[in-house]
Amino acid sequence: MQDRAKPQAELTGEEIRQRLVEITRARLAGRIDLVARHFAPDVVIHCSKYGIFLPGVIHGRDTFVANLKRAEEEFEALEGEILQILVEGPRNAVRWRTSWRNRGTGRICPLDMAYFVRWRDGLIVEMHEYMDSPVPTPDAFCAARPFANLLAPPDPGVTRDEMVDCVQRVADYLTPRGPDIDLLRRHYSPDIVCEFVGDRTRIPYAGRHFGVEAIVSVVKAINVDFEQLDFSLSDILVDGDALACRRTVEWRHRGTGRRGVVELAEFVRFENGKIVELVEYRDSVTILEMQGDLEAR
Repeated sequence: MQDRAKPQAELTGEEIRQRLVEITRARLAGRIDLVARHFAPDVVIHCSKYGIFLPGVIHGRDTFVANLKRAEEEFEALEGEILQILVEGPRNAVRWRTSWRNRGTGRICPLDMAYFVRWRDGLIVEMHEYMDSPVPTPDAFCAARPFANLLAPPDPGVTRDEMVDCVQRVADYLTPRGPDIDLLRRHYSPDIVCEFVGDRTRIPYAGRHFGVEAIVSVVKAINVDFEQLDFSLSDILVDGDALACRRTVEWRHRGTGRRGVVELAEFVRFENGKIVELVEYRDSVTILEMQGDLEAR
C-alpha cells in the first residue's frame, strides 16, 4: 500500500491525508488487516467512554486489533463519511460520521466521531477517540459555508499564533464572578454556528446553535449547573483557517456535589479574525454521572 520505511518527516500533508482516508475506508469495509498496517506496535489508544470499545486505554497494536475484530463481529458499518481532516506536522485531527448495525439485534447506532492522531516514522503511535450521538442536522462546517469557500477557504484574518491565543483566551472565560460574556462576544462572530455533538434528550444543550447570543445562553446555563474547578488545553493544531484542540475540564455539579474530569474535543474555524464555527465533542458519560442520571442514557 505504501513505503513503510519512509520516515514521517518526509510525508507531505497530502500524503498524510491520504493515509487517514485509507484507514477510514478500510475500517468501514471491515478490513482490519489494512487498518492495522498504519499503527505502530507500541501504539496507545485512549478510548471514548461512549462508543464501541470499552472505555480506558489500549496499549499495543495487537490489543487494538483484537478489539477491532471483536467490534467487527458485533457491529457492521453501514455507511460513513469524513467530515474534516486537519494536518499540522505529525499531529492530525479527523472528524467522521457513520452508522453501525448490531449484527445480533439489528439496532442501528449512528455515531459522530473525532480522533486526534500522532504519527512517528509513518505509523500512528497515539490516538485519542471521541464519540457521541450525532445531531439530527447536517454538518455545521458545511452548512454555514458557501461552496466557493469549500474550494478555496477564506483568509482567517489572523496568524496561527493569534488563532491559538484566541482559543486559549476563550477557554479561560470563567472568572470568580461567572462567565466573561464580553470576552466571548469579542472573539466569537455575531453569526457564529456552534454544534455540540450529542443527543439532546441526554444533554439539553446538544445540537446546533446560531449566533453569539445563543452561545452565551448555553454558557450561562452550564455555569448554573456546573462549577469549573480547573481546565487545560492540549494537542492544539492549525490547518489553514481551522483549529482543533483537546480540552480537559474538572467540573463539580452544583446539585449533586459530584466531581468529574470531562474530556472535550473542539474544532473551530476563523474568518476575519473571529471564530465563525465551533463543533464540540464531550465526555457525555461523565457529565451524566455527575448529574446523577446515567440511567437515563
